[in-house]
Amino acid sequence: MSRAGQGAVVRADAPQASIIVPVYNTAKTLPACLDSALAQSAGDIEVICVNDGSPDDAGDILADYAARDERVRVIEQENAGLSAARNVGMAAARGRVVTFLDSDDAFEPNLCERVLAAFNAADDVDAVTFGAVCEPEELASKRIQRLLSPSDAVYRGFDSALLFSANAQPYAWRTALTRAFIERASISFDTSLRFAEDVPFHFTVYPLARTTVLLSDKLYRYRMTEGSLTHVYNARNSREKKLEQHLQVLASIFTSWRSHGIGALCPEQMVTWCLDFTLFDLLGVAPEVGAACARRLSSLLCDVYDPSWWQLPRDAAVRRAARAVAEAKPNGITLGKVDLMRFFVATRGLAQCVERVFRRG
Repeated sequence: MSRAGQGAVVRADAPQASIIVPVYNTAKTLPACLDSALAQSAGDIEVICVNDGSPDDAGDILADYAARDERVRVIEQENAGLSAARNVGMAAARGRVVTFLDSDDAFEPNLCERVLAAFNAADDVDAVTFGAVCEPEELASKRIQRLLSPSDAVYRGFDSALLFSANAQPYAWRTALTRAFIERASISFDTSLRFAEDVPFHFTVYPLARTTVLLSDKLYRYRMTEGSLTHVYNARNSREKKLEQHLQVLASIFTSWRSHGIGALCPEQMVTWCLDFTLFDLLGVAPEVGAACARRLSSLLCDVYDPSWWQLPRDAAVRRAARAVAEAKPNGITLGKVDLMRFFVATRGLAQCVERVFRRG
């Protein structure tokens, strides 16, 4: 048994891969999750389980697995959230490569083998991002399924496609990093975020990575649940809370960029993406709330770019939406339904808009 903080003997030699498993209230799915990690075809691994003050029987399950397999290490902490648990796991990792596995999901048996091979293909690979399948598939929109389906590619240096068009984000669990890169670039998760905490992760990792490899292989099984944070925040009565969290995510991205000296990247694409991330909810909350949040968004973009940020998009429909946000009045944002539809057609395409209407109906 290897349990951090309890004097147990831990292997002195570093494994090839560290699998970080944050655990909170997932006793029902945890055994299948851990079984998938320990069944990897690349056996030179360690599984670092961070018990984030789980109130269920997860602690007993972790103790049992650690007693039976020396590759399992358990770290106990008071509840601090997913980001804090991942950070603790990264700090404890000894593997050359660090991967993430949520405790209600599962790895395919060859995940570590494929990821390690991708890192071994070149000396300067810092990040490897792979595909995933959703379970059950019917709960996932076609957009999510597409975002989890990257094509095989190698990006040397930063390319904006990694953030906006290569199906390489979101979800931190689909990206493995070298421990050397984590330490060199001071990669961590923002513990102030309780929703979409992995979005700033990718917006920091990709600009800083020397080389990023995308794998089309579906190596991860993402369990879709009605009770997940994503589903909760998509509920109509939670839209204001979701909007607040999205603004915090954007602030986190720009703070990370400043702290890492990244600068004001991809002006046109970033403004368009920020609007796509928030506009539907800006118009779906009470007008005075939407106006206040629009002013906050405009202030964030003004600080990163300049007061004329709304002119950066070249597409006319996007620029009209940007201007409406920039010029929001105290009683609301002036943007008609036709302009809103044109905006979403411009940013997501007609097929996605039609799909969204039918899914909402």
